Amino acid sequence: MNNTVSTPTPGRPLRWLALACAVLLCTGAMAQQRVLRVISDRTDQGTLRPLLDAFEAKSGAKVSGVFMDQGLVNRLESRPTEADVVITKDAELLDIAAKRGLLDTIRSPKITAAIPAEFRDPADRFFVDAYRARVIFYSKARVKPGELTSYEDLADPKWKGRICIRSGSHDYNLALFGQFLASYGEAKARAVIGGIANNLARAPKGNDREQAKGIFDGKCDIALMNTYYHPMMAANPDQKAWADAVGVFFPSQAGKGTFIMRSAAALTKASENRDLAVALLEYLASKEGQQLMVDATKQYSVLPEVPAHPLMVKLGAEQGLVSGRFKMDFVPLDRMAGKREEVIKLVNELRFDAER
Repeated sequence: MNNTVSTPTPGRPLRWLALACAVLLCTGAMAQQRVLRVISDRTDQGTLRPLLDAFEAKSGAKVSGVFMDQGLVNRLESRPTEADVVITKDAELLDIAAKRGLLDTIRSPKITAAIPAEFRDPADRFFVDAYRARVIFYSKARVKPGELTSYEDLADPKWKGRICIRSGSHDYNLALFGQFLASYGEAKARAVIGGIANNLARAPKGNDREQAKGIFDGKCDIALMNTYYHPMMAANPDQKAWADAVGVFFPSQAGKGTFIMRSAAALTKASENRDLAVALLEYLASKEGQQLMVDATKQYSVLPEVPAHPLMVKLGAEQGLVSGRFKMDFVPLDRMAGKREEVIKLVNELRFDAER
């Protein structure tokens, strides 16, 4: 049996002590790292992740998320403190959530100073962080741009059997048709929505990109889609042919303008990370955050000083629009109150989603 006791090498105890301290410090830092919880109906996390990653780098916090396509307001109602921040592709949903008492007041001078009043909730419960246009995509081979002027034209019988669209009950179309009601009045809006239903080439199905594929496949000639899908398809090798086959038309530029889809952000009733949640919202509203939003999502910034993405500028230039900016038929969210319920009733009445 060897009873020899080894003599420590000079300096070794200090090195081991330093290593032990480093491990303890690292473990303590990891234990103290805060987690900010986000809930969103943007199922494509790639569009949000660059912003969330940038915020993580700035704040040292970790951002975790719950992502879903539909049912955001119901989820907030059933689990009001599941997340600290809610980010939605449809600002109307946050207006509904606010009216149900599901959101907290933000109270941020930075956000108030940065975001134009028309893009802020008057009661300071949410703000619009970006927007995109819901426009007409058309077959370059079968439709001449001069044939298109407005959304109302889509009710013309000449388009019978030539229109593709996703479900009339999807949030995008509920928001669009609700703006029809607010801007056109009930009689005209019903006529336009009914005319579109009569002119569908097939039962509404799939997402926006699948409508462009329908045009590429010759199933239809025009579709209602959001602007940012064109560059997204163009960047995807499997979908580039769909993008190449279609042109993009901003309706009613000689009239009242094109309707927009607004994305938005808000605080939930959770309070544990309120300071961190407000910091994320302030980052979304900052020039840096808005530039990242434009780069990642190809949406338009709500800050006048942040330019449109070059690909959006290119799309608009095909129609003679300057700097990618377009005339919009701006419907304030407070004028949308109750319109969603009216649209749902009308869509069901028209059997909008029925097989053709």
